[in-house]
Amino acid sequence: MRKKRRSTPPATILLIFIVVAVIFGVLFGAFELVGRYLRNEPEPEPETVETDEPWHPTELIPGLPVNEYDADAFRWDGSYLVYDGPETAHRGIDVSDHQGTIDWAAVASDGVEYAMLRVGYRGYTEGTTSLDAKFYDNVAGARENGIAVGVYFFSQAITPEEAREEADIVLRAIEGLNITYPIVFDWEDVGQPHARTANMTQQQLTDCAKAFCAEIEAAGYTAGIYFNQIFGYQWFMLPELTDYVFWLAEYGSAPDFVYDFKMWQYTNEGTVSGIEGGVDLNLSFWEPEQ
Repeated sequence: MRKKRRSTPPATILLIFIVVAVIFGVLFGAFELVGRYLRNEPEPEPETVETDEPWHPTELIPGLPVNEYDADAFRWDGSYLVYDGPETAHRGIDVSDHQGTIDWAAVASDGVEYAMLRVGYRGYTEGTTSLDAKFYDNVAGARENGIAVGVYFFSQAITPEEAREEADIVLRAIEGLNITYPIVFDWEDVGQPHARTANMTQQQLTDCAKAFCAEIEAAGYTAGIYFNQIFGYQWFMLPELTDYVFWLAEYGSAPDFVYDFKMWQYTNEGTVSGIEGGVDLNLSFWEPEQ
């Protein structure tokens, strides 16, 4: 009499299926890696989620002056923002040699009252410094047409000594010029992992800003610091820098940065007569001391 064939238990079948699936997955992954290597394809980048929502502190820093501008008092007048609040707001631009040759008479006729001019910059790889190729032309053109002038230096300083060197470069460059608006320390993240500035700490960056500004103030000028919201909230230690003018970069129709500032860059795509292409537009609430 033939024996009955025993059936395989369901648990055993499930276990065999799982083992086969794992082996197949490993082999498929190995084949994919080999294929990518042979095709010289890079590893895929992890997906990142971008948001336009600004980050705000949950608690205010005690003693740090807050933004008291009336958000409802800002309005567009053609391509410019104006402010109808109690503080006087001056129309300004900031430019460098990226704007090419500027027709400053046309700029003045468009109602621009002041211009922040790049005087120079430091590179983010070798750290060498250079003057802006259009700086002296821009100073002369602005002043000849009644536009007040301030300057900024694009810094990539990693030590206070380098920041003081940058301040000295600025002071030599502006000697004999009529600079009436602030002289600003403009340190920005270039977004390159190999940049010499990639591992800066909050304290290092703040110390560089203080070193630059102290040199400028010692020479009799007004010093300032340029930053966007991220740098204002998370990088610069603002309570250590309140002796200087804050120049905020925040693009929109009204600033919601919670702390006080005296200059505001509200777009980098502005239109100004006499300048080809987009240009940074600003409002200044800063007034020179009498």
